[in-house]
Amino acid sequence: MYYTVTITPQIADTDMQGHINFLAYSNWFDRVRTKFYKEFTPDLNFRPHGVVVLHTEVTFEKETYAQYDATIRTWVSMIGTKSFEVTQEVWQNGSRCAIGKTIFCAYNFEERKSEPIIDSYREVLERYAYDPQFE
Repeated sequence: MYYTVTITPQIADTDMQGHINFLAYSNWFDRVRTKFYKEFTPDLNFRPHGVVVLHTEVTFEKETYAQYDATIRTWVSMIGTKSFEVTQEVWQNGSRCAIGKTIFCAYNFEERKSEPIIDSYREVLERYAYDPQFE
């Protein structure tokens, strides 16, 4: 399953041409992933168990503009033993404009090391596991 969130671009998200600046996408993606974080731990207290970002990438496919809302589509595309991947797409005016992938590692903040994904986090991740090829 995937979920969608609508973002209303701010002027601060743009360059001087009215296009969404490439830096805004990472911010949008992180804001939308807060839904996962709150399902992991509603008070956002990641002690001792949490997650850290290992890698993030964004591929730009089409310009996005400040005057139109953007829809962020989010799902879990891979779940491993200690890591998982979240895929996110930016859609505007019926077109996919960008796709982002972020790899996270389960992390124990007290021991300061990676660890297997705890069961309660895995349950959340499995709820949002999705493969768009089977849509």
